[in-house]
Amino acid sequence: MNLDTFIGQKGVVATLKKALFQPFHAYIFEGEKGLGKKLLAMTFSKQLLCEKKIACDVCKSCRLFDALTHPDFKIIKRDEDRKEISVDAIREITKDISRGPIFANKKIYIIQEAEEMSTSAQNALLKTLEEPPEYALFILTCNNLERLLPTVISRSLVLSFKRYSASEISEILKSHGLEPRDYVLKLCRGNPKIALDFYDKEVQNKRDYIFEKLLSYDGASFSLIKEFENDFEKFKDDFAFLFETVIYFLRDALMFKKLSSVELITNTDKLEKVIEFSNRHTISHIYRLLQDFMMLEKYPDSNVISDNVLDMIFLKLSGG
Repeated sequence: MNLDTFIGQKGVVATLKKALFQPFHAYIFEGEKGLGKKLLAMTFSKQLLCEKKIACDVCKSCRLFDALTHPDFKIIKRDEDRKEISVDAIREITKDISRGPIFANKKIYIIQEAEEMSTSAQNALLKTLEEPPEYALFILTCNNLERLLPTVISRSLVLSFKRYSASEISEILKSHGLEPRDYVLKLCRGNPKIALDFYDKEVQNKRDYIFEKLLSYDGASFSLIKEFENDFEKFKDDFAFLFETVIYFLRDALMFKKLSSVELITNTDKLEKVIEFSNRHTISHIYRLLQDFMMLEKYPDSNVISDNVLDMIFLKLSGG
């Protein structure tokens, strides 16, 4: 893959193409998770380091890059056992920069999810960004730009990643050997990672589980709700998926209830289940459930959702 074959993000790609022979010293790739920031950072880096500037896959630089052993390329990210990227990790970069490039005319550093740098780490990086060596190039990928220091942002070129069109998502799915499905294109919200996740067997099973639980809900069975709560462990690391799946299902049921039409339904692969649920409940009941889950979706972190909150939500589901 090179910049010519990268799918989507046309504005960002056009900017990077122009910079291949004279790049800026620091870029921030910002946007929501799953939009291909790391992939494009890797693609751009490989092409910059390539002897022919085309990501030829043949030259020594490309072969070293593909093996992740290129001495002029480093990836910095948060260690799994740490809460942030430490100042020591950034100081290691400073030491490495001082040695200069070995094979290429650039030394490239990708800092993944750069907003996870501690304040001291960002300040340490800032010193290098203020007076970088001519051969140094930084690419910071970032899901939340507001968490970066304004001084770091001001010394970088910020490139914002947008959501993809349905045709671009289809092209990405095909490039992974997957057949684009209507419900995936509707539910992924222009995010390739979300689209690809729908083809994961575990995700499919979780989705089916949620639908079956909703369909078996009769508005009064507290034992069923407690069963749902007891199985909530399935979603402890991905509350957003649970809430989004429920919300879109309830939205579909509400739309069908009001319009008796399937044209606006997003879960097209579960059409029979949506219709069955819609026929079983009143508009006001579906709307109330939708409001409850939309409220709960606002919790930014599953860790803040206490047992008491879960009890309250499931009690509401049971008609309490």
